[in-house]
Amino acid sequence: MRMTPEERQELDAWVEKEYPKSMERIDALNPYHQIGKKVIFAGILTYILYIAIDFTILKTLSIVFLLLGMLIEAFALVAYFKSLSNDK
Repeated sequence: MRMTPEERQELDAWVEKEYPKSMERIDALNPYHQIGKKVIFAGILTYILYIAIDFTILKTLSIVFLLLGMLIEAFALVAYFKSLSNDK
């Protein structure tokens, strides 16, 4: 499906209008995303430690870190999609 020059120009204008809004939404939720990544990474490292030294509490701690990280990431995604529906 080929676009006519008018359609392409209309699409470019829409992207120029919407792109800054999208970037503002993403930047607003970036701290949650960064924290979620760090918590998940801590969970992975804790699990590697559990495998290396076989200390049972580390397995439980790694599962807690992973679940907490996934919850934070899910919160960030839900908040992002809610911000899409609250478009002004």
